[in-house]
Amino acid sequence: MLRTCCALALLALGCSSARHAPDAVERGRAAVTAALDNWKANEPVAKLKALADPVDFAEELRGTHALESYTVLKTDATDAAVIRFTVALKLKDKKGKPSDREAVFSVAVKTPIVVARDPYF
Repeated sequence: MLRTCCALALLALGCSSARHAPDAVERGRAAVTAALDNWKANEPVAKLKALADPVDFAEELRGTHALESYTVLKTDATDAAVIRFTVALKLKDKKGKPSDREAVFSVAVKTPIVVARDPYF
């Protein structure tokens, strides 16, 4: 009986906190969009850490390419802790040569949210 009561209490706590937790996919999408908009505007990365939901974004292509535009193509939310976003990037290198790339960004939904290009995709 005591076990049943404890199990029900834990279940109830889990259910009530899940209702109030922010949606991980939406937080992830907002973070990847903020990170890519920051790169596109050529703003300092530190500006992302000042957001209401801070974002940590490290992208090595920022040093060699400007981001002209991007389109989020696909979302993989099989793992709620790490959401993957497939993004089509239109880039321009330092010499002005345009290129198109498809990249997968992994977004670790924690505080701060971590956005990084997934090296395995």
